[in-house]
Amino acid sequence: MNIINKIKPSILLLFSALMFIACTVDDEGDELLEEAFLSNGNFESGQDKWIFYPNGGTAEIDNSLSNGKGSNSAKIATNGSSNPGIKQERIGVGVINPGDIIQIDFDHIGSVAGDGGIVNLILFIERAEGESGAPITHIFEPRPILSENWTTYSQSYTIPNNAIVTGGISFLIESVCGGDSGCIVNANIDNVIISINP
Repeated sequence: MNIINKIKPSILLLFSALMFIACTVDDEGDELLEEAFLSNGNFESGQDKWIFYPNGGTAEIDNSLSNGKGSNSAKIATNGSSNPGIKQERIGVGVINPGDIIQIDFDHIGSVAGDGGIVNLILFIERAEGESGAPITHIFEPRPILSENWTTYSQSYTIPNNAIVTGGISFLIESVCGGDSGCIVNANIDNVIISINP
């Protein structure tokens, strides 16, 4: 008897689901992205799964610049004192646990002019909706440094053992300018990947 026939269908379905989570084919079908719990990290489905916050600047899909086989990236550009950003919320609910290592990678390109301009990557360890208490907020350092060439930024964070993670995790990538009149941040973001316990 074929050994596959001896395996319960429920076990096969679970194995297939885990394989899909671990390795997803990109829209071009040419390479595999270890997206873990993140969807549309290469923006080839536009703004799907993302929240775009202009916050006084520009947050939009740029179909003229990408770092891969697709055509899209996310553009977050300031306009005076502003902090445009892109965010995904409540990823990995019921799967991410205290003590887990969260690794976030993305490609970036762009420029900063004047004083006070930065790019932030911020992680939120969420409680369930309606559950009392504030999320844990972590700002990654060193921050991404923009240049004229695509560069990969990679940082990790270990969730505290006593943290409450019933709402999964959220994260925000933003360009920020304060009160300096000459501050300009132009950033494009592509190939965002989140890995759990890499």
